[in-house]
Amino acid sequence: MLLQPVISLLREQTLPDFPSGSALAFKDGRLYLVGDDARELRILDTQYKTTGSVTLFSHPQYRIPKPEKADLESAVVLKHKQAQYLAAFGSASLETRRQILLLPLPFRTSDHPVIYTHYAADFLDAIGGQLHDVNIEGATIAANKLVLANRGHEDNPHNTLIIARPDCWNPMHNDRPFLQQIKLPESSQGFRGVSDLCYIPGRDLLLLTLTTEATASTYDDGIIGDSYLAVIRDYSKKMRNATVMPDEMVNLSSVSAVFAGQKIEGICLEKSRAEGLLLHLVADNDAGESRLFAINAVL
Repeated sequence: MLLQPVISLLREQTLPDFPSGSALAFKDGRLYLVGDDARELRILDTQYKTTGSVTLFSHPQYRIPKPEKADLESAVVLKHKQAQYLAAFGSASLETRRQILLLPLPFRTSDHPVIYTHYAADFLDAIGGQLHDVNIEGATIAANKLVLANRGHEDNPHNTLIIARPDCWNPMHNDRPFLQQIKLPESSQGFRGVSDLCYIPGRDLLLLTLTTEATASTYDDGIIGDSYLAVIRDYSKKMRNATVMPDEMVNLSSVSAVFAGQKIEGICLEKSRAEGLLLHLVADNDAGESRLFAINAVL
């Protein structure tokens, strides 16, 4: 019998000078923070102190306006051409949001070697033909595959995992992505949309963050509700199933009151310890700030 997850809040911190935190990735002691309308990528230590930044977009406004933003909603460390990169993915919900940014790691401030590319047209055609709306909100690497999370909304209440080659900016060469539906337990709290993914290879766990938000489209924001952490066990054995269901799901507001009204947008693993998984979360409050949380999760 599986034990229920035990999650505890370790610390939290608001970043008033970084807007719309939407994705986190961790590598070699550094946290890489992406915002969906931010001009820069922020580099932090594990105590959330800023250690550097990378300008991604030149724009006169602190928050890039919604019609213009790249809407970078997910980030993951992956291998490309025998090197490590931080890859940040646009939501692809509009033409302007189909960008993918690649930052070679380890990052050196003197280089600024950001590579700007896009989802391959045949990749978008392949998933667009099977999805009601394209709105990519999460990314992780599992069993050498890129797993992207497509978020639904109240008028299209379906979450989908897209399992593909990691270099989805290159033509597919017949390696078509596989789409897997996420089935959630019934809830009276409204539609819960997936907001990010994190795979734990040593444990074969796929972690998902989900949020409730009163919106009926992939474009508009809405009233923020609750955020959840869900766990899919033995995920590598389930990757070719047509549907997949979380084994457990926790409302983070039940962990601590500080999560109430927080729209958790990103999750990453710092380390797996005997006492649990040390995870970092980021929330976007739609008001120009970001909020970071460190949690311990016994799963």
